[in-house]
Amino acid sequence: MNVAIVILIWNGKKDTLECLASLRADAYLHKQIIVVDNGSTDGSADEIRASYPEVTVLQNKANLGFCAGNNIGIEYALNRGFDYVYLLNNDTTVEPRALTHLMQVAEANPRFGIVAPVMHDYKGTRTIWFAGSRINLRRGEAVHDNSRQPVRTDAPYTVPWITGCALIARADLLRQLGGLDERYFLSWEDVDLGLRTTKAGWELAVVPAARIYHKGGQTSGRLLGNSRDYYDVRNRLLLLKTHCQTGYHRAALYVIARNLARPLREPGRKLSDRFSDLRRILAGIRDHLLGRYGQAGSRQPLESNVVNRPAPCRVA
Repeated sequence: MNVAIVILIWNGKKDTLECLASLRADAYLHKQIIVVDNGSTDGSADEIRASYPEVTVLQNKANLGFCAGNNIGIEYALNRGFDYVYLLNNDTTVEPRALTHLMQVAEANPRFGIVAPVMHDYKGTRTIWFAGSRINLRRGEAVHDNSRQPVRTDAPYTVPWITGCALIARADLLRQLGGLDERYFLSWEDVDLGLRTTKAGWELAVVPAARIYHKGGQTSGRLLGNSRDYYDVRNRLLLLKTHCQTGYHRAALYVIARNLARPLREPGRKLSDRFSDLRRILAGIRDHLLGRYGQAGSRQPLESNVVNRPAPCRVA
């Protein structure tokens, strides 16, 4: 089966080149790497073309965010008949047989709509960064649950959601769901994808034999910057509104109260910094109530997961 590996980048050239080097050593034959450049300014696209001519590079004129950027790669892959799409962060490296193990499990288990490797911390390769997850919608919580420390010979096991750092989704599933929900822009879109996958009748599984290494949020750190508090509270509330069948208002009040209280409980920080956090949290709550999603600061409500994109991306 053919796999499209979609790697979204926004600067971070050194990380991207290291990721591509590890993928070049990958043993799985039926794959195509697609790099989606979200308006990088560090010459990443030119360097990739020069060093990795086998890689397809799609360039956007602006930073469209994690969801829309990945959706462009997903659409490109689906339009070309790929059977699977592998979303992979550029701040990762992969073991040579990781993709082979993932594909063997996916092909052997038709009920698995999404499969993912065990993800280790890049600096401490024995430390597991992601091997499982749990969700509590009543509290608006979705966290990594690494209480299970799988060995490579363990059988695949199901989880409620998988981090967007590295996941392989069936093309049929992505067509059914429509890709990532672009209202989130970035953060919590992977939790939403997991819940939508389950509701559509599929399962999500972790494959212990497959291992990759993650540098721990270098990409998300650049993207989120000082907006982390804004996206976190707004997108938590959006997730609750979308997926809570009952009890949305109670869960939303809990999330709002907890987020508003957090800056007030950090006496060690400057008062001005705590108030800045509080303003961003209030802005996230306001925009959720007004139906303003997508990129922070945009004043256009998004009624669906479709955004207005710049001119079509350029294909290398």
